[in-house]
Amino acid sequence: MAKGAGKGGGGDNRRQVYLSRLSKIFGVRENLAERMASVRLRSSIRINALSPLTPNEILARLDDLGAELQPIPWCPGAYHLLSDKSAVAESDLFQDGHVYIQNASSLIPALAMGPQAGERILDVCAAPGGKTAHIQALAGGGASIVANDAMQPRLQKLEEVLTTFRVGNAEITNFEGQFIDRHVDGPFDRILLDAQCSGEGMLDLSHPNALRFWSVDRVIKMSYLQQKMLTAAWKLLKPGGVLIYSTCTFGPEENEGPVSRHLKHHVDAAVEPIDLDIPGRRPGLKSWDGAPFDPSLKDAVRVLPSEFLEGFFVCRLRKAVS
Repeated sequence: MAKGAGKGGGGDNRRQVYLSRLSKIFGVRENLAERMASVRLRSSIRINALSPLTPNEILARLDDLGAELQPIPWCPGAYHLLSDKSAVAESDLFQDGHVYIQNASSLIPALAMGPQAGERILDVCAAPGGKTAHIQALAGGGASIVANDAMQPRLQKLEEVLTTFRVGNAEITNFEGQFIDRHVDGPFDRILLDAQCSGEGMLDLSHPNALRFWSVDRVIKMSYLQQKMLTAAWKLLKPGGVLIYSTCTFGPEENEGPVSRHLKHHVDAAVEPIDLDIPGRRPGLKSWDGAPFDPSLKDAVRVLPSEFLEGFFVCRLRKAVS
């Protein structure tokens, strides 16, 4: 491992190690990788289908606020926010749960899941609750959801979001994801594992301290945790069910790595394509550092960072019917 890539090392060397990795992952030169990872992310909004207001009423009120919106073609009811988000964030529309403000990449997991009314759904790492709320909205309010998060301090925010955005029929639990199968009773029709990760997709390299907490050691440590969470969640998925594995990071160790190992050890797991026309999407990597990944990971989705999309990874897994 290069000096500075682990726990210690100077900031300049840490940055160089990071940029070298990004260059290989993105398939571009380091200077372009640096520019791509230095974009100030802008917000998007999702109209809450569980709101008592109609979409047209919500759009009219957004117009009254002066919100400039650009429809997101691959997500009905969602819009890029071209104007300052503060007017929306401080309005009753957001405070009362009619619109949710988020990064557009976080819309992908629920869309990839395709939840339906009547299904039992588990969100393993649910806080702060935006993806859980989107799942229930897509299910028309008719799913039965277990919203879990391992971090006790985040549960209050999770409860607030689910209440504000009218997510009914949801149970909140507080268990470590890597042991979720010991505490929650399955089976589930669909599971979202939006795994704890190193969060590289949210880092803005234009900030001098962006990599303060980043290291290759931390990336590898997270990959072991993610593998354990994936194994535990898989035990709770019913035959024929769908599990969405997602992260907001770039490292193959945290993305293709855990899924490829999972496929190796679980013959009942298969990757399915995600039919979303997302700008800047790339297939999963074929290999990393000379080690090949399962070829089916070409159907996973990597989202490169851009103005409205933070770096993201999403993979849809189907459990075979025995």
